[in-house]
Amino acid sequence: MTLWLTPALLAGLLTTFAAAYTWLRHRYPADTVTLVDTVDALLPQTQCAQCQYPGCRPYAEAIVHDGAALNLCPPGGAEVHQQLIRVMGNEHAGHAPSVIPNVVAVIDENECIGCALCLPPCPVDAIIGAPTKMHTVLTNDCTGCELCVPACPVDCISLEPVAAPVQQRRRKRRAKRNAASVAAPVATPVAATSTAPSSAATARACINCGQCNPVCPVALPAQTLLQQIQQQRLSDAVSSGLMNCIDCGRCDQACPSDIPMAEIFSNAQWQQQQQLDDAQTRQRFKTRFEAHNERLAAAELAAARRREERLARNRETGRWQ
Repeated sequence: MTLWLTPALLAGLLTTFAAAYTWLRHRYPADTVTLVDTVDALLPQTQCAQCQYPGCRPYAEAIVHDGAALNLCPPGGAEVHQQLIRVMGNEHAGHAPSVIPNVVAVIDENECIGCALCLPPCPVDAIIGAPTKMHTVLTNDCTGCELCVPACPVDCISLEPVAAPVQQRRRKRRAKRNAASVAAPVATPVAATSTAPSSAATARACINCGQCNPVCPVALPAQTLLQQIQQQRLSDAVSSGLMNCIDCGRCDQACPSDIPMAEIFSNAQWQQQQQLDDAQTRQRFKTRFEAHNERLAAAELAAARRREERLARNRETGRWQ
């Protein structure tokens, strides 16, 4: 008995230390640059400065390095707030930010004087125009940050409500789906097909028979995909080939439990495409914001260089002597 006690204790201690080490590495990562990138990726990249920081990246750095509050991003809302809590913990969580309406800037073309003062404040270059020319707003690029409003000397910029946030406005038009199917979670087959035929309403749970696998014309592991989607493991389902599903419905016909697998797969594809579109939109705004700052910095540098050259010419000609 004593002979087996010591190895068992050592194994238990090693397991405990390994679990503690893994938790500490996750809770207090040593690479703060990677953590900043992780937090920055969660933010909506609207660069609206409503968090009192000049952009999403500075706010992410303040969260990681300075312990800034996690509820300072109104465009991200409760969803981003919860994601930040999962990454950073509850120390600076606070209450979720208030929901703000979706708005876009609109320029009154009859009142615009073409002063171009609204162009530099726009963090994503959603306003186009030139001095003495009429300006206009690119609606699909406007994030509703309101930074252009105080810059206008004639108050010709107003904010108008829109139905969807900027990420959704930039999505490509896709085939219309049943509203109930889109609104319901993809992990619940019955809820996701509330308006489907009666056979779907009477679907039973998967019995793991595997009859759906051999009938798939593109050789997808249909049963595995169904289980991953029902368990909210969408990334695993994508790795298993979810996006290759052609929605032929042969798995529906083979399923003895009458599970509407094709519709579940279609809804999961739509959800994955939404996430990809949102990520692309965030990256696009981030790139535009970086280009905007680089252009402003280059303009300031060029102006300073011209000023120095002008001063040097005046000194050479003795104009100031």
